[in-house]
Amino acid sequence: MRDIRKGVCPLCEANEIIESIVAEFANNNYESPMCVTYDARWVAEGRNPLHGHGPLRMYVCRDCGYTQWFADNSADIPIDAEHRTRLIKGPDSEGPYR
Repeated sequence: MRDIRKGVCPLCEANEIIESIVAEFANNNYESPMCVTYDARWVAEGRNPLHGHGPLRMYVCRDCGYTQWFADNSADIPIDAEHRTRLIKGPDSEGPYR
């Protein structure tokens, strides 16, 4: 599949792609980047929106609306129960897909 981040939609082949840095909003319209996972809070229960891992970007085809999400710094995302993440490993690659 073609990488939408290169500027061409893999679905309809249009060449206008919108890149968006995705955010969430909390009390008082406080904006926080949406991430794959967050560290636990130190004082209260829950997740700390100021300490996220893997900020998300969304890529949208301007013509057909096809959308793909990608995480920045994916190698730095912690894998453990505390962050509610797990690593799924598939079989070793046999070379390029044909």
